[in-house]
Parts: sequence; C-alpha cells; structure tokens
Amino acid sequence: MIGWSARAMSDDGTATTTPTPSLFVSYASEDREAARRLRDAIAEHGIEVWYDEDALTGGDAWDQKIRRRIRECDYFMPVISHATEARREGYFRREWRQAAERTLDMADDVMFIVPVSIDDITEAGSRVPERFHQVHWTKCPEGEANAALEELCHRMLHDEEAGPAAPAPQTPPRSRARKPSRQPQTPAAKNGKQLPPYPSQPQRKPDEPAWLHAFNLWVWIVQCGYRAYRGFPRLLRWMVIVWFFFFLVGRCQAPDIQIDTPTESAESLTGLSSDEGDGSVSGLGKFLGAVADFAQAGRTFAVVPITTDGADEATSEFASEVLLNLIGSLQSSYRDHISFSPLPLGTAPSETELITRIGRTESAFLFSGWVDLSAEDGLPRLHLIIQPADRTISAWRQEFAIEGNTPETVAAAVAAQVEEMAVFADIPAAITAE
Repeated sequence: MIGWSARAMSDDGTATTTPTPSLFVSYASEDREAARRLRDAIAEHGIEVWYDEDALTGGDAWDQKIRRRIRECDYFMPVISHATEARREGYFRREWRQAAERTLDMADDVMFIVPVSIDDITEAGSRVPERFHQVHWTKCPEGEANAALEELCHRMLHDEEAGPAAPAPQTPPRSRARKPSRQPQTPAAKNGKQLPPYPSQPQRKPDEPAWLHAFNLWVWIVQCGYRAYRGFPRLLRWMVIVWFFFFLVGRCQAPDIQIDTPTESAESLTGLSSDEGDGSVSGLGKFLGAVADFAQAGRTFAVVPITTDGADEATSEFASEVLLNLIGSLQSSYRDHISFSPLPLGTAPSETELITRIGRTESAFLFSGWVDLSAEDGLPRLHLIIQPADRTISAWRQEFAIEGNTPETVAAAVAAQVEEMAVFADIPAAITAE
C-alpha cells in the first residue's frame, strides 16, 4: 500500500500544522487509470489519499495493512464502474464490506463512505453493499475532475475543520475528533454477514383459498422464527440444536420400560406436566406432545399416562406402576405396535376427547385412566379405559380399588381385556430373545 499525502501550504511555502483528512480509494484493477486521476485531483485539495499501486506483494502483512488503513481513514471512496458490476469476486469487495461494517459503529449522519461512479452506473440495482445505497454518489466520468468532485473535496475538508475550536494542548497534530469510537461489533458484523430483513406478512388475496393463506402464514412465521434464530450467537444456536435434538428424541420414542426397575421408570409415565405439579400443561409441553404423537402415528395401541391430579405420592406411584407393568407385558410381543402419547387426558375425559386423541395418534385403540378421589369412603379408586377408534365397538371401562389390589393384578386384568378385545388380533406376536 502506498499513500500520497498532500497538505495545505502557507504563503511562504512551508507546511502548516492544520490536520488534513485521509481518504482510502478502493477500486477494481481494471479501473486503475481512472483511480489514479481521482487520486491526483483529490490530493490537490490538500487531502491525504491512500491508494494501492501494487507496490507491495501479496501476503498477510499486505492484507493486515489494508485492514488497518480502512479502520483508520477518515473517508472511504469506492470507485464504481462497469468493471466492478461485471466482477462477481475481487479483493475490492472485501474492502467494501469492511468499510460498510465500520459504519455500524457510526452515527447515521457521519459522512464516511463517499462513492464515486466513473461510468453510467445507476445506484438502483447496483452490486454494492446496502450501506452504499444510503449515501450520495458523485459522478466523475473516467475519473476526470469536475465540479461535483471539487464540491465533494470541499465537504470533506469542511467536516474535518469542523472539530473542536479549542483543542486541549495534549491533542495530537492529527485530530480524530470526527472519528467515532470503536464499539464492540455484533456477531454478525464480526463474521462479515448481514442478517436478512424480516419478511413482510402475507396478505390474503380475493381469490386465494383459506387453506393456502393459512399455509402462507405458517411459512411466514417459520421464516420470522428462523430470522430471529440467526441473530443468536453461534454458541447459543448450537446449544439450542443439541438440546432440542435430545429432548425430541427422548419424547418421540415410546418409553423403553423394564419391569424389574419400576421406580426408576415411573417418572417417564407422568406425562408432560408443568413444574408446579398441578396437572396443567405448558405451551412447550403441548407442542412436544403433538410432535411425539405425530412421530409415532399409526401404531395399533396408544398408551396415555394415568391422570393423578391431587393424589398423594403413594397413589401416584401405584398408577405409574400399573402403567409400567401393562406396557412391559405388551412390549414383549408387540413392541413396534405400541405408542406412548405423553399428554394426560385429565380426569373423566369425554368420548369426544378420547376420539380426538385417537385421531391424532392414528391408533386403533387407546388406553388411559385417572385417579378418582371423590368416593364416599374417602379411598382413592383407579378408573381405566380402553377406547376403540371404531365406535361400533363398545369401550371398556373398569374401576379398581387401590386398597386391596396390587399394580400387577390391575395390569394383568387390563392385559386380559386387551386380549379379549382382540387389539392385536391381526398382528403376529414377535419372537424375542434375551
């Protein structure tokens, strides 16, 4: 990088101490002659011009010096032409992006980027960074000096001279009063990326079907969510991806239950309830429950957790062990035909609620239940249901007293009813090997 410095001279020919602004000229190699003419014309006005004449060879030191020049210059002049429009790649584009990123730390009214067009290139649709479209372009055909370039030079000199009227004695000769302080850049700016704008909300057309408009709205929501996600730091994005993957896999798979360790697996049968334990389901829980049902759709027998709202710990554990033993006995022969729908149906679900859940799981039969604490004797009872998708088949409902029964006997009674209702009649039992 070679720079030419032209400083204001006094009447006796000695250099004055008036600080002069610096200008970095960035151009494509095809426009070297025009850029040289611009350099000579601008230097005559007392502006220090930093201009690459290929005096240095390529390498890390060369690249670092250019970066430093762009960080320290007072003005940045991109030379725009048919050559820059035609080239898809070039080092000058890297310089342009670095200058555009530097403006992120500047106030909007600071004059820093001063584009010069040496051809009949219009601002609209030109292949330049978006920041270049927000400033005035100077027209200098073939890089020749004209009134527009002279006016630009006067503006640059005026801005530089508009600094503090009485600088402190320790102020260095080269004033940087108008140079903005360096602020930490955003992750997008450090990576050289500009985040895309949020898409505009789709409006329904007069002849557009409702389903198509709903689909377009859904696509728009996904795009907005992705745009917001792109704004996260890279580390946080990876953490979200890893967490969501493992969480989704754990919820989408039917629980792998071992009968000999019921206490370790009982918590997996309580469903997606809130942290308060009141049986309510959070928005995230509803979403994950729907995803789990979708991932396992089409299996013959859907199992829904038994609702234990208000029950004590012993009663809740009894209900969980009933479910644990039932699934364990069925999985030994029909493992691939059982799904686990993690959202409880609540106390005394209606037939409509049961059929709706069957429709979402696309199963032929659905098992669920709840703990009834309203008995006159004050003893909790367990209500269990096997609901078929075919309404011509009667549903099975049975009430079990928790006192005097064991989870194994209740689960065996349900398994016998599954066999009697021929839930897996058309499915050959799998041969399992230990």
